[in-house]
Amino acid sequence: MTDNGPRPVKTTKTSLALVRAVRDSDGATLSELANRLDLAKSTVHNHLHTLVDEGFLVRDSDTYHVGLQFLPFSEHARNRDPLYSTARQRVYSLAEKTGNEADFIVEENGRAYTLEYAIGESTARGLSESSPFRAGNRFHMHNCASGKAMLALLSDERVREILDRWGLPATTAHTITDESTLFDELETIRRRGYATNDEELIDGYRSIGAAITGPDDAVIGAFSVGGPAYRLAVDESSTREIAQLLLDEVDSLESELSL
Repeated sequence: MTDNGPRPVKTTKTSLALVRAVRDSDGATLSELANRLDLAKSTVHNHLHTLVDEGFLVRDSDTYHVGLQFLPFSEHARNRDPLYSTARQRVYSLAEKTGNEADFIVEENGRAYTLEYAIGESTARGLSESSPFRAGNRFHMHNCASGKAMLALLSDERVREILDRWGLPATTAHTITDESTLFDELETIRRRGYATNDEELIDGYRSIGAAITGPDDAVIGAFSVGGPAYRLAVDESSTREIAQLLLDEVDSLESELSL
């Protein structure tokens, strides 16, 4: 029996893999890309030539970088979310009130994406520049506060679909890598209304997150606030105060959406 279902196009996957590799490397040469992706240099050269010709990559001497052609696509993807403009204002408010990083994150295809990011006056410049939550970044959901907050409000079936697809990779020694442990934590998050990330994504970084639901109770995103571990001890009153600020913003936004 012939399988008539859609099949991945190998050449498209190769081009996309090259773009991601260039982005992740903050620029790379043809040889570096060929070695990283285990591809023939001739194959890489053909793809790079096409991507440069279309404006999606630019070449500076022997190094390739992501091109500005991606900007209108990313802006369109972000602005098509009707929640974005309202959430954006609240992200800046949270950063100002707490002095820490604040962000608005959504789930798509089982991964978390940052749509908006702001820094408070207490955020160190070096930390803000290296933050994984800068707008446009993508990451797993099980090792960050906003991701876990959203997972907690999804059905167990949907959570397992996400875990089956993406797994529970460890990024630090504190990352949850056991499914039963994760489900226990999701139950705790449901009870208290917010999630914490205790150095599970990056060593020395903690965050608190709360998920947002729409009028139909569907999960539509999450707010989170994060900063250095020494300033955000997960069991201290300051963290509970931040959690309450997050919950207040979530309640306010959900009330606005229900009108």
